[in-house]
Amino acid sequence: MPLITLTNSRLKVEILPEVGAGVVTCAARLGETWVPIMRPTPREALAEGDSSRMASYLLVPFSNRLRDARFQFRGRTYQLRPNMPEGHVIHGDVRQRPWVVKEARSDALTLAFDSQDFADMNFPFPFTAVVHYELSGEAFDSTLTLTNAGVEPMPAGFGFHPYFNRTLAAAGEAVELAAKVRGVYPELIPSTAAGPLAPDQDFSVSRPLGDAVFDHCFAGWDGRAMISWPGSGVIATLECPPPLTHLILHTPPGRSFFALEPVTHANNGFNLFAAEHPGTGVQVLEPGQAMEARLRLRITT
Repeated sequence: MPLITLTNSRLKVEILPEVGAGVVTCAARLGETWVPIMRPTPREALAEGDSSRMASYLLVPFSNRLRDARFQFRGRTYQLRPNMPEGHVIHGDVRQRPWVVKEARSDALTLAFDSQDFADMNFPFPFTAVVHYELSGEAFDSTLTLTNAGVEPMPAGFGFHPYFNRTLAAAGEAVELAAKVRGVYPELIPSTAAGPLAPDQDFSVSRPLGDAVFDHCFAGWDGRAMISWPGSGVIATLECPPPLTHLILHTPPGRSFFALEPVTHANNGFNLFAAEHPGTGVQVLEPGQAMEARLRLRITT
């Protein structure tokens, strides 16, 4: 499957349109060397079309999990097909599907998706999506637009799922994280609103990520996070205006990478919204209505 490469003097990004318009490589130039900022995508993952092992992928039209692969909306229950052994559904339904290239330049790429092109969609409402990737100096911008293509209102949300390397150029360096949030959901698949942070969940001041295991969705994110690799002298800053008001931190034990995911809504968000919990981040799109968000990843050396 052909990759599309975006480059400038500072950054190099590779995109795979055939597998969810996902990011295969995101690297920054350190001296004369391209150093991967996001985890590298294994060759076998490319051959198999496995988005779950890519550097980053898109979460559309919902982020993370829906309990028991079902949700409530306006008095109706919608049952989806589970894609997890536990019987839940996770990460929307575009990341394994081909997107259409609409425009390509050396430093920018626009791709589109129409759910009505697929007979086996695992979402009951028709929608379209557009992602625009662009390099600008030290910044890699990803702008995502989701539109209700149906004749009824639909619940909606999305997000970005990048994985970052724990170590760059300096062996054994301790990656640090800073992000300000107001609360955290008490469970991986919550049934209640977000609650207060525990001390070990507070990254308002930059500190080493360490070996602690996180798989948490944080609420009330201020839209800015900083990842720093002190040994390599590299800082990656995520800048995300609303509606990206939630942030997921996932640190798989013993792995050389971690995920920091800007998303619009809580895990199990559609069901929390139906239960009228506050601050879920879920939006309701009327027919023809769209929502849009941008992730700017700024890499300084």
